[in-house]
Amino acid sequence: MTYRSPLEMPAEEFPFDVLPEHLALLRRARTTWDGSEGVGGGAPGLDRWAPFGSLDVYSDIAAIVDGRTDGTHDPAEENRYDRLFVELTLTLEIVLQTGRFEPGRYVRPPIGAWQPAPDSR
Repeated sequence: MTYRSPLEMPAEEFPFDVLPEHLALLRRARTTWDGSEGVGGGAPGLDRWAPFGSLDVYSDIAAIVDGRTDGTHDPAEENRYDRLFVELTLTLEIVLQTGRFEPGRYVRPPIGAWQPAPDSR
């Protein structure tokens, strides 16, 4: 089966590599309450309009992961930036379930939480 993104793939079918870039993005992420007011009416999440501080998400990602200081980005990098951004969902889940804010390979058994891959401890 072909998957368009790691979010479509059952977790037990693949390991996931948390990259330093994922962690750098999470460190700069802006959070917000997504949904209705109060408990049970939403959940915390990333600011959907300015997840890293400005409305120019690509330029923010370029500054965070590539060290660009000119406020722009290389359009040739947009696919890479899109993938890193989408993968933040898995990265955040891994960080929360393992209590580790460390790059490396992680796996999730069919039943249970993410854990460091046996060869990456």
